Amino acid sequence: MPKRLSLGAAAMTLLIAGLFPFAAIPQSNPRGKSHTLFGTVEGINEFAQSIRVVQEQIKGYSDARAPTYNVDDVRMLKKLEIGDRIVAMIYEKDDTLYDIRVVQINDANPVPIPPQRPPR
Repeated sequence: MPKRLSLGAAAMTLLIAGLFPFAAIPQSNPRGKSHTLFGTVEGINEFAQSIRVVQEQIKGYSDARAPTYNVDDVRMLKKLEIGDRIVAMIYEKDDTLYDIRVVQINDANPVPIPPQRPPR
């Protein structure tokens, strides 16, 4: 003899089944589109947990300028020095720099090259 579902259980089953098609829709990033920022540290404010960066132009997003950004990892504030060349990830709807790395520039290669990361 088949079991009968109560009206509430049937409604819950339909609700849950109706949500599954939406689970497959990719969610947009709330921070916006990501870009790689290259720049030089001009100022460090540990109290505000921010740095001022003279950044190069980011094609399709921003002209060269010198804004102040928050940092996602406050430990970087102790590692950075004024004049350091950095590369970081920035998002269009966010004023925070992510994955900040100090880069080396030499005469043979004037383009900033991120240091090699150790294998995980």
